[in-house]
Amino acid sequence: MTFRVTPHRSYEIGQSNAQARYAQGANFGQQVSSGIRVHKPSDDPTAQKTILNQNSLISRFDAQLSVVSSTRTTLSEANNRLLDAQQLLVEAKGIALQARDADDDAVKSAFVTQLNGILSQLEVIANSQSNGEYLFSGTDLSTQPFNGVTQGNPVYQGSFSSRAVNIAGGATMTVNDSGQNVFQPTTQGNLIVHGNTGVRSGAGVSTGSQWTTLTLRHTLTTYAGASGVQAGTGSAAGDTILGAAGTHTLTINDTSGNGSSGTVSLNGGESIAFTSADTNLKVTGPGGEIIYINTQSITAGFSGTIDLTAEGMLSIDGGLTEVPIDFSSNQVATNATSRNVQSFDTSGVRKVGTVGVEPAETADVFQAVIGLRDTILNKNGLSIGALNDSLDLRIRDLEAASNHILGVIGEQAVSLHSLNLTETRLEGLKLNSKTTLADAEGTDYFEAVSRMQEQQTLLQFTLQSLTMLSSVSLVDFLN
Repeated sequence: MTFRVTPHRSYEIGQSNAQARYAQGANFGQQVSSGIRVHKPSDDPTAQKTILNQNSLISRFDAQLSVVSSTRTTLSEANNRLLDAQQLLVEAKGIALQARDADDDAVKSAFVTQLNGILSQLEVIANSQSNGEYLFSGTDLSTQPFNGVTQGNPVYQGSFSSRAVNIAGGATMTVNDSGQNVFQPTTQGNLIVHGNTGVRSGAGVSTGSQWTTLTLRHTLTTYAGASGVQAGTGSAAGDTILGAAGTHTLTINDTSGNGSSGTVSLNGGESIAFTSADTNLKVTGPGGEIIYINTQSITAGFSGTIDLTAEGMLSIDGGLTEVPIDFSSNQVATNATSRNVQSFDTSGVRKVGTVGVEPAETADVFQAVIGLRDTILNKNGLSIGALNDSLDLRIRDLEAASNHILGVIGEQAVSLHSLNLTETRLEGLKLNSKTTLADAEGTDYFEAVSRMQEQQTLLQFTLQSLTMLSSVSLVDFLN
């Protein structure tokens, strides 16, 4: 069987070829006009895989660059705020140096006003925000870090953990520091105990950076020997002595011979007359120490000196928690609010009282300024010499706080430099991916134009062939 291609079939084939040439030419024309060679997977399956991979990489680099940018913004703001804080500490140190020579109350009052202003600015800095999030509240970005700074009782309310973010390559970087780490670094060491109660810094390690108030109160006085003297009705609340057996002594002289009358003296002080009718006799020692005694049962004919034991309680949190005074070299007390622990030597305790306690050295930004302010006000009633010594301590604390802040600033500067390097690296990787993407999907203009011209030439030839086919007559077919 012989197959014959009819003129009509030849015409159809020609038309199909013309449409194909036109379509291919249009495709190359689109490549030239859009600059993109691969518009759909079927255009180049191998190139399409490369395109998908590079687009994915570019998206990932963009996300990482966004994290770098937001991290840098937060760190830069925190860095600027801490630079301001460090300058305020320098200003406070200048005030401390001037305060050494100030003896005029008006000048001291001016210094206190300046320091209150510095505390107010430090509180603003510590509670500063970036994009609605607190810079120094650690992971708890929505909680204001500090309150009570200007009142002299700064309390940290944020998270004790710093917030870190993942940067490119799985690396992490601290963005929001814990305010406690920045402004109230924990101090471990000896204490300075003001006042003359006999309490000293203990043998153990004390923690915390805040000044505290140590309260010593009397609970019970007992008398050794067989003198018959007893605690008076007002003894528990009224006695001002504290101490282990023998710290204080009471001398009794029964002048009546039957215990009905005589004299008593505390610690060798002034002799006080007593009778057997006294149930709450006040006896004052040479240092102003006081006891209340009951002399109703004085042993007949007793004359001599007896040892006293005066027990009591101590507290460093305003009485929320108290521990019995054990008159040891390492008496530990805990603040129920801050959980800080302080060690005291209570072996030399002699009397009740409320005294100020501070770390022997602290880098606490707030306490350094508060301590200077309170020293200028001489809240502890120090002598001139002790006051100057306290000012020296305040200057040292301000230097320690300033150095600590400079250390944090330096760490942030290193992080910012690292972010810049990371950004440069990511930008380079992104550029490489864009180049690879452009090579895979981009138009080779020389080839595309050449192929488009080729298709146009073939299309013209095909159209001419169709013209010739359409002009064939029946006569030509019969011949």
